[in-house]
Amino acid sequence: MVKERPVFAVAIFAYALSFGLVAASTKGGVSLPGFECAYYTLVVIHRFPRDHMNVAWLISGWINIVFLAALTMRWWDGNRPPFKILRTITLLMIPFCWIVFYDGRLFPREGHSLWVASMVLALFSDSPSSSREVPAASTS
Repeated sequence: MVKERPVFAVAIFAYALSFGLVAASTKGGVSLPGFECAYYTLVVIHRFPRDHMNVAWLISGWINIVFLAALTMRWWDGNRPPFKILRTITLLMIPFCWIVFYDGRLFPREGHSLWVASMVLALFSDSPSSSREVPAASTS
């Protein structure tokens, strides 16, 4: 019996949902949803003067692009070396977000946790088109 495992679809749904949840907050209670965090780290950082540019901010801004490129490579070419390299790079980029949180005096919230968990789940789940053979339950 062949049974589809919807892990990848759930991971992508959670990834999209994380952009609408609160991803970071300040000590003063200001909350930032995930889409604002993504926007600030990708676009706004390029508007700062050169002396304020931080490598952690630049890397944090590119995580979503590298993640989506990894999924595209997997869809296009399967679990081959290009996908595995981009998957590893994506995972190595995640800690740079925590440097940005520390630098910006921000606290990670549920949106950030869901974002990280969903990326890891999507990167290590079966590809969307693959299925596994599930043994049939024995009836005695």
